[in-house]
Amino acid sequence: MKKRLWSILLVGVMVVSMAGCGSSTNESASKEDAAETAAPAEEGTESTSAGGESGLIVYTQKTMNQYFHVALQEKVEEAVLGAGYEVEVANCNNDSTLQNDQFRNFISKNPKAIIANAVDSDALNDVTNEAMEAGIPVIMVDNPASTAVVSGSVKFDNVECGRMAAERIVELLTEKYGAAQGRLVNVYGAMSSECWRLRKEGFDEVISQYPDIEYIEVPGEGDRAKSQEALTNVIAQYNGEIDAVHCPSDDPGLGCAEALQIAGLWYPVGDENHVILVTGDGEPDAVQYLKDGYYDAIIVEDAYAYGPIAMELLKEYVFQGEPVPTSGTYTNEDYYWKTAEFMEGETGPILQIPPYAMDASNVNESGHWGAAALEASE
Repeated sequence: MKKRLWSILLVGVMVVSMAGCGSSTNESASKEDAAETAAPAEEGTESTSAGGESGLIVYTQKTMNQYFHVALQEKVEEAVLGAGYEVEVANCNNDSTLQNDQFRNFISKNPKAIIANAVDSDALNDVTNEAMEAGIPVIMVDNPASTAVVSGSVKFDNVECGRMAAERIVELLTEKYGAAQGRLVNVYGAMSSECWRLRKEGFDEVISQYPDIEYIEVPGEGDRAKSQEALTNVIAQYNGEIDAVHCPSDDPGLGCAEALQIAGLWYPVGDENHVILVTGDGEPDAVQYLKDGYYDAIIVEDAYAYGPIAMELLKEYVFQGEPVPTSGTYTNEDYYWKTAEFMEGETGPILQIPPYAMDASNVNESGHWGAAALEASE
Protein backbone atom coordinates (compact mmCIF):
# COMPACT_ATOMS: atom_id res chain seq x y z
CA MET A 1 0.00 0.00 0.00
CA LYS A 2 1.38 3.37 -0.98
CA LYS A 3 2.19 5.82 1.76
CA ARG A 4 -0.32 8.68 1.97
CA LEU A 5 1.48 11.76 0.66
CA TRP A 6 -0.76 14.38 2.14
CA SER A 7 -2.03 13.13 5.51
CA ILE A 8 0.56 15.16 7.40
CA LEU A 9 -0.14 18.25 5.31
CA LEU A 10 -3.84 18.19 6.12
CA VAL A 11 -3.37 17.81 9.87
CA GLY A 12 -3.12 21.05 11.75
CA VAL A 13 -3.56 23.37 8.78
CA MET A 14 -4.26 26.82 10.17
CA VAL A 15 -6.02 29.65 8.37
CA VAL A 16 -4.25 32.96 8.87
CA SER A 17 -4.50 36.52 7.64
CA MET A 18 -1.63 37.68 5.47
CA ALA A 19 -0.44 41.15 4.49
CA GLY A 20 -0.14 42.09 0.84
CA CYS A 21 3.38 42.09 -0.58
CA GLY A 22 2.74 44.99 -2.94
CA SER A 23 4.04 43.14 -6.01
CA SER A 24 2.12 42.17 -9.11
CA THR A 25 2.07 38.95 -11.11
CA ASN A 26 2.83 38.51 -14.79
CA GLU A 27 -0.46 37.47 -16.32
CA SER A 28 -0.11 35.05 -19.19
CA ALA A 29 -3.84 34.56 -19.76
CA SER A 30 -5.74 36.17 -22.59
CA LYS A 31 -9.41 36.64 -23.36
CA GLU A 32 -10.38 36.00 -26.97
CA ASP A 33 -13.61 37.02 -28.65
CA ALA A 34 -14.98 38.30 -25.35
CA ALA A 35 -18.08 39.91 -26.73
CA GLU A 36 -20.40 42.22 -24.81
CA THR A 37 -17.53 43.78 -22.84
CA ALA A 38 -15.42 46.87 -23.22
CA ALA A 39 -11.64 46.67 -23.19
CA PRO A 40 -10.24 46.74 -19.61
CA ALA A 41 -8.55 49.90 -18.41
CA GLU A 42 -4.80 50.13 -18.29
CA GLU A 43 -2.90 48.74 -15.31
CA GLY A 44 -2.93 51.07 -12.34
CA THR A 45 -6.17 52.88 -13.24
CA GLU A 46 -8.53 50.85 -11.05
CA SER A 47 -12.00 52.22 -10.52
CA THR A 48 -13.18 52.78 -6.97
CA SER A 49 -16.80 52.21 -8.01
CA ALA A 50 -16.61 48.53 -7.07
CA GLY A 51 -15.39 47.50 -3.63
CA GLY A 52 -14.45 50.99 -2.50
CA GLU A 53 -10.96 52.02 -1.40
CA SER A 54 -10.18 48.93 0.70
CA GLY A 55 -6.98 47.03 0.02
CA LEU A 56 -8.42 43.83 1.51
CA ILE A 57 -9.74 40.87 -0.47
CA VAL A 58 -11.28 38.04 1.54
CA TYR A 59 -11.89 34.37 0.83
CA THR A 60 -14.53 32.22 2.51
CA GLN A 61 -13.38 28.61 2.34
CA LYS A 62 -15.55 25.52 2.75
CA THR A 63 -12.98 23.07 4.15
CA MET A 64 -9.31 22.32 4.62
CA ASN A 65 -9.88 18.59 5.13
CA GLN A 66 -9.37 17.78 1.45
CA TYR A 67 -6.16 18.46 -0.42
CA PHE A 68 -8.09 19.91 -3.37
CA HIS A 69 -9.28 22.77 -1.19
CA VAL A 70 -5.89 23.22 0.46
CA ALA A 71 -4.44 23.74 -3.02
CA LEU A 72 -7.32 25.98 -4.09
CA GLN A 73 -6.86 28.24 -1.05
CA GLU A 74 -3.10 28.41 -1.57
CA LYS A 75 -3.60 29.68 -5.11
CA VAL A 76 -6.26 32.19 -4.02
CA GLU A 77 -3.84 33.64 -1.47
CA GLU A 78 -0.97 33.71 -3.94
CA ALA A 79 -3.08 35.48 -6.55
CA VAL A 80 -4.44 38.11 -4.16
CA LEU A 81 -1.05 38.86 -2.64
CA GLY A 82 0.59 38.89 -6.06
CA ALA A 83 -1.91 41.50 -7.21
CA GLY A 84 -0.86 43.78 -4.35
CA TYR A 85 -3.77 43.31 -1.96
CA GLU A 86 -4.08 42.02 1.60
CA VAL A 87 -5.85 38.69 1.98
CA GLU A 88 -7.88 37.22 4.80
CA VAL A 89 -9.34 33.71 4.83
CA ALA A 90 -12.06 32.10 6.92
CA ASN A 91 -12.54 28.32 6.90
CA CYS A 92 -15.96 27.12 8.05
CA ASN A 93 -15.10 23.40 8.16
CA ASN A 94 -18.11 22.42 6.06
CA ASP A 95 -20.52 24.22 8.41
CA SER A 96 -22.91 26.32 6.30
CA THR A 97 -24.21 28.25 9.33
CA LEU A 98 -20.67 29.19 10.31
CA GLN A 99 -19.90 30.16 6.73
CA ASN A 100 -22.83 32.57 6.75
CA ASP A 101 -21.59 34.12 10.00
CA GLN A 102 -18.06 34.46 8.62
CA PHE A 103 -19.41 35.95 5.39
CA ARG A 104 -21.34 38.60 7.33
CA ASN A 105 -18.23 39.38 9.35
CA PHE A 106 -16.39 39.92 6.07
CA ILE A 107 -19.14 42.27 4.86
CA SER A 108 -18.68 44.38 8.01
CA LYS A 109 -15.03 44.91 7.04
CA ASN A 110 -16.09 46.41 3.68
CA PRO A 111 -13.42 44.60 1.66
CA LYS A 112 -12.46 45.35 -1.92
CA ALA A 113 -14.04 42.01 -2.91
CA ILE A 114 -15.15 38.66 -1.57
CA ILE A 115 -14.12 35.35 -3.16
CA ALA A 116 -16.37 32.53 -1.96
CA ASN A 117 -16.54 28.75 -2.16
CA ALA A 118 -19.94 27.65 -0.84
CA VAL A 119 -20.47 24.64 1.42
CA ASP A 120 -24.20 24.59 0.72
CA SER A 121 -25.20 26.25 -2.54
CA ASP A 122 -28.65 27.21 -1.25
CA ALA A 123 -27.58 28.35 2.22
CA LEU A 124 -25.22 31.09 0.99
CA ASN A 125 -27.72 32.94 -1.22
CA ASP A 126 -29.05 35.51 1.27
CA VAL A 127 -25.70 36.63 2.63
CA THR A 128 -24.23 36.78 -0.86
CA ASN A 129 -27.09 39.08 -1.87
CA GLU A 130 -26.32 41.23 1.18
CA ALA A 131 -22.72 41.66 0.04
CA MET A 132 -23.71 42.61 -3.50
CA GLU A 133 -26.32 45.06 -2.21
CA ALA A 134 -23.61 46.64 -0.04
CA GLY A 135 -21.54 47.27 -3.18
CA ILE A 136 -18.98 44.55 -2.44
CA PRO A 137 -18.16 42.48 -5.54
CA VAL A 138 -18.43 38.71 -5.11
CA ILE A 139 -16.65 36.11 -7.22
CA MET A 140 -17.80 32.56 -6.59
CA VAL A 141 -15.33 29.72 -7.19
CA ASP A 142 -15.81 25.96 -7.48
CA ASN A 143 -19.12 25.58 -5.62
CA PRO A 144 -21.33 28.64 -6.20
CA ALA A 145 -24.46 29.98 -4.57
CA SER A 146 -27.53 28.65 -6.35
CA THR A 147 -29.59 31.80 -6.98
CA ALA A 148 -27.64 34.86 -5.77
CA VAL A 149 -26.56 37.05 -8.70
CA VAL A 150 -22.86 37.86 -8.33
CA SER A 151 -20.12 39.75 -10.17
CA GLY A 152 -18.86 36.52 -11.68
CA SER A 153 -18.42 32.81 -11.08
CA VAL A 154 -15.51 30.55 -11.99
CA LYS A 155 -17.17 27.18 -12.26
CA PHE A 156 -16.34 23.69 -13.37
CA ASP A 157 -18.46 21.74 -15.84
CA ASN A 158 -19.54 19.18 -13.27
CA VAL A 159 -22.25 17.62 -15.42
CA GLU A 160 -19.69 16.86 -18.13
CA CYS A 161 -17.30 15.57 -15.46
CA GLY A 162 -19.92 13.02 -14.43
CA ARG A 163 -20.66 12.11 -18.02
CA MET A 164 -16.99 11.57 -18.83
CA ALA A 165 -16.50 9.32 -15.80
CA ALA A 166 -19.50 7.21 -16.76
CA GLU A 167 -18.45 7.00 -20.40
CA ARG A 168 -14.98 5.81 -19.40
CA ILE A 169 -16.44 3.12 -17.14
CA VAL A 170 -18.86 1.96 -19.86
CA GLU A 171 -15.93 1.75 -22.27
CA LEU A 172 -13.88 -0.33 -19.81
CA LEU A 173 -16.78 -2.66 -18.97
CA THR A 174 -17.33 -3.19 -22.68
CA GLU A 175 -13.65 -4.06 -23.11
CA LYS A 176 -13.95 -6.56 -20.25
CA TYR A 177 -17.18 -8.29 -21.25
CA GLY A 178 -17.59 -7.49 -24.93
CA ALA A 179 -20.73 -5.55 -24.03
CA ALA A 180 -21.80 -2.81 -21.62
CA GLN A 181 -22.59 -4.98 -18.62
CA GLY A 182 -21.34 -5.74 -15.13
CA ARG A 183 -21.87 -4.48 -11.59
CA LEU A 184 -21.06 -0.81 -11.03
CA VAL A 185 -21.00 0.99 -7.66
CA ASN A 186 -21.29 4.78 -7.56
CA VAL A 187 -20.23 6.16 -4.16
CA TYR A 188 -21.71 9.61 -4.69
CA GLY A 189 -21.10 12.87 -2.83
CA ALA A 190 -23.31 15.08 -0.65
CA MET A 191 -26.34 16.37 -2.56
CA SER A 192 -26.20 19.71 -0.68
CA SER A 193 -23.19 20.52 -2.84
CA GLU A 194 -24.06 21.72 -6.34
CA CYS A 195 -20.79 20.26 -7.63
CA TRP A 196 -21.45 16.74 -6.44
CA ARG A 197 -25.13 16.93 -7.33
CA LEU A 198 -24.30 17.86 -10.93
CA ARG A 199 -21.61 15.20 -11.22
CA LYS A 200 -24.15 12.58 -10.18
CA GLU A 201 -26.65 14.00 -12.65
CA GLY A 202 -24.17 13.65 -15.51
CA PHE A 203 -23.10 10.18 -14.38
CA ASP A 204 -26.67 8.92 -14.05
CA GLU A 205 -27.59 10.36 -17.45
CA VAL A 206 -25.03 8.16 -19.19
CA ILE A 207 -25.47 4.98 -17.13
CA SER A 208 -29.25 5.07 -17.61
CA GLN A 209 -28.63 4.32 -21.30
CA TYR A 210 -27.14 0.90 -20.45
CA PRO A 211 -29.77 -1.33 -18.83
CA ASP A 212 -27.46 -4.35 -18.70
CA ILE A 213 -25.16 -2.57 -16.26
CA GLU A 214 -26.27 -3.32 -12.70
CA TYR A 215 -26.06 0.12 -11.14
CA ILE A 216 -25.70 0.40 -7.35
CA GLU A 217 -25.78 3.88 -5.82
CA VAL A 218 -24.60 4.49 -2.25
CA PRO A 219 -24.06 7.83 -0.46
CA GLY A 220 -20.50 8.54 0.60
CA GLU A 221 -21.34 12.19 1.42
CA GLY A 222 -17.96 13.28 0.06
CA ASP A 223 -16.31 11.94 3.22
CA ARG A 224 -13.41 9.49 3.12
CA ALA A 225 -14.49 7.35 6.08
CA LYS A 226 -18.16 7.27 5.04
CA SER A 227 -17.20 6.38 1.47
CA GLN A 228 -14.99 3.53 2.68
CA GLU A 229 -17.80 2.23 4.86
CA ALA A 230 -20.38 2.54 2.07
CA LEU A 231 -18.27 0.59 -0.42
CA THR A 232 -17.25 -1.98 2.19
CA ASN A 233 -20.93 -2.71 2.82
CA VAL A 234 -21.61 -3.20 -0.88
CA ILE A 235 -18.58 -5.47 -1.25
CA ALA A 236 -19.84 -7.59 1.65
CA GLN A 237 -23.40 -7.68 0.27
CA TYR A 238 -22.20 -9.00 -3.11
CA ASN A 239 -19.40 -11.23 -1.79
CA GLY A 240 -16.76 -9.10 -3.48
CA GLU A 241 -18.28 -9.55 -6.92
CA ILE A 242 -18.16 -6.01 -8.27
CA ASP A 243 -16.69 -4.84 -11.55
CA ALA A 244 -16.33 -1.07 -11.27
CA VAL A 245 -16.35 1.75 -8.73
CA HIS A 246 -16.87 5.46 -9.28
CA CYS A 247 -16.32 8.20 -6.72
CA PRO A 248 -16.77 11.83 -7.83
CA SER A 249 -13.86 13.27 -5.83
CA ASP A 250 -10.43 12.01 -4.92
CA ASP A 251 -10.42 12.44 -1.16
CA PRO A 252 -13.50 10.24 -0.62
CA GLY A 253 -12.14 8.16 -3.48
CA LEU A 254 -9.19 7.26 -1.28
CA GLY A 255 -11.73 5.74 1.09
CA CYS A 256 -12.96 3.59 -1.78
CA ALA A 257 -9.39 2.57 -2.58
CA GLU A 258 -8.90 1.57 1.06
CA ALA A 259 -12.12 -0.48 0.99
CA LEU A 260 -10.86 -2.38 -2.06
CA GLN A 261 -7.49 -2.98 -0.42
CA ILE A 262 -9.00 -4.25 2.82
CA ALA A 263 -11.37 -6.55 0.90
CA GLY A 264 -8.49 -8.07 -1.11
CA LEU A 265 -9.73 -6.54 -4.36
CA TRP A 266 -6.73 -4.28 -5.02
CA TYR A 267 -5.27 -5.45 -8.33
CA PRO A 268 -3.54 -3.36 -11.02
CA VAL A 269 -5.03 -2.53 -14.39
CA GLY A 270 -4.58 -5.54 -16.67
CA ASP A 271 -4.99 -8.13 -13.93
CA GLU A 272 -8.06 -10.32 -14.47
CA ASN A 273 -9.21 -9.49 -10.93
CA HIS A 274 -8.85 -5.72 -11.33
CA VAL A 275 -11.82 -3.63 -10.22
CA ILE A 276 -12.25 -0.61 -12.50
CA LEU A 277 -11.81 2.61 -10.50
CA VAL A 278 -12.53 6.09 -11.86
CA THR A 279 -12.51 9.20 -9.66
CA GLY A 280 -12.57 12.98 -10.02
CA ASP A 281 -10.43 16.06 -9.25
CA GLY A 282 -6.82 14.93 -9.78
CA GLU A 283 -5.32 15.13 -6.28
CA PRO A 284 -1.69 13.99 -5.78
CA ASP A 285 -2.48 10.69 -4.02
CA ALA A 286 -4.84 9.73 -6.82
CA VAL A 287 -2.24 10.70 -9.42
CA GLN A 288 0.24 8.42 -7.65
CA TYR A 289 -2.21 5.51 -7.74
CA LEU A 290 -2.75 6.21 -11.44
CA LYS A 291 1.00 6.19 -12.05
CA ASP A 292 1.26 2.93 -10.07
CA GLY A 293 -1.38 1.33 -12.30
CA TYR A 294 -4.31 0.93 -9.90
CA TYR A 295 -6.63 3.72 -11.06
CA ASP A 296 -8.05 3.58 -14.55
CA ALA A 297 -8.75 7.29 -14.96
CA ILE A 298 -9.28 10.57 -13.13
CA ILE A 299 -11.60 13.25 -14.51
CA VAL A 300 -9.63 16.33 -13.57
CA GLU A 301 -10.86 19.58 -12.04
CA ASP A 302 -8.01 22.09 -11.96
CA ALA A 303 -7.63 23.32 -8.36
CA TYR A 304 -4.79 25.63 -9.35
CA ALA A 305 -6.95 27.66 -11.75
CA TYR A 306 -9.59 29.22 -9.50
CA GLY A 307 -7.57 31.73 -7.51
CA PRO A 308 -5.61 33.25 -10.39
CA ILE A 309 -8.67 33.43 -12.64
CA ALA A 310 -10.88 34.96 -9.93
CA MET A 311 -8.24 37.63 -9.40
CA GLU A 312 -8.01 38.24 -13.16
CA LEU A 313 -11.76 38.81 -13.38
CA LEU A 314 -11.61 41.28 -10.51
CA LYS A 315 -8.63 43.23 -11.83
CA GLU A 316 -9.45 43.25 -15.52
CA TYR A 317 -13.19 43.78 -15.33
CA VAL A 318 -14.86 44.34 -11.95
CA PHE A 319 -12.37 46.83 -10.50
CA GLN A 320 -12.43 48.71 -13.81
CA GLY A 321 -16.20 49.08 -13.62
CA GLU A 322 -16.63 46.69 -16.55
CA PRO A 323 -18.86 43.61 -16.65
CA VAL A 324 -17.32 40.17 -16.76
CA PRO A 325 -17.85 38.70 -20.27
CA THR A 326 -20.84 36.49 -20.94
CA SER A 327 -19.53 35.03 -24.21
CA GLY A 328 -16.21 34.33 -25.85
CA THR A 329 -13.17 32.25 -25.04
CA TYR A 330 -10.61 32.41 -22.26
CA THR A 331 -7.18 31.00 -23.10
CA ASN A 332 -4.29 30.18 -20.79
CA GLU A 333 -1.45 27.95 -21.97
CA ASP A 334 -0.33 27.31 -18.38
CA TYR A 335 -3.23 24.95 -17.82
CA TYR A 336 -3.61 21.51 -19.38
CA TRP A 337 -7.14 22.32 -20.54
CA LYS A 338 -5.93 25.52 -22.34
CA THR A 339 -9.33 27.10 -23.15
CA ALA A 340 -12.57 27.77 -21.29
CA GLU A 341 -15.82 29.49 -22.19
CA PHE A 342 -17.47 32.62 -20.85
CA MET A 343 -21.25 32.32 -20.63
CA GLU A 344 -24.30 33.96 -19.18
CA GLY A 345 -26.00 32.27 -16.25
CA GLU A 346 -28.93 32.89 -13.95
CA THR A 347 -26.44 33.94 -11.25
CA GLY A 348 -24.48 36.29 -13.52
CA PRO A 349 -21.42 35.91 -15.76
CA ILE A 350 -19.73 32.50 -15.67
CA LEU A 351 -16.33 31.28 -16.80
CA GLN A 352 -16.71 27.52 -17.05
CA ILE A 353 -13.54 25.43 -16.79
CA PRO A 354 -13.75 22.13 -18.71
CA PRO A 355 -12.95 18.68 -17.33
CA TYR A 356 -10.49 16.34 -18.99
CA ALA A 357 -9.49 12.71 -18.48
CA MET A 358 -6.11 11.82 -17.04
CA ASP A 359 -5.03 8.22 -17.57
CA ALA A 360 -1.93 6.19 -18.31
CA SER A 361 -1.64 7.77 -21.74
CA ASN A 362 -1.12 11.35 -20.52
CA VAL A 363 -0.32 11.24 -16.80
CA ASN A 364 3.32 12.14 -17.44
CA GLU A 365 2.54 15.20 -19.57
CA SER A 366 2.96 18.67 -18.09
CA GLY A 367 0.10 20.88 -16.94
CA HIS A 368 -1.72 18.56 -14.51
CA TRP A 369 -2.12 20.39 -11.19
CA GLY A 370 -2.02 17.21 -9.09
CA ALA A 371 1.06 15.91 -10.87
CA ALA A 372 2.80 19.25 -10.28
CA ALA A 373 1.92 19.06 -6.58
CA LEU A 374 3.17 15.48 -6.43
CA GLU A 375 6.49 16.43 -8.04
CA ALA A 376 6.89 19.38 -5.67
CA SER A 377 6.58 17.04 -2.68
CA GLU A 378 9.32 14.66 -3.84
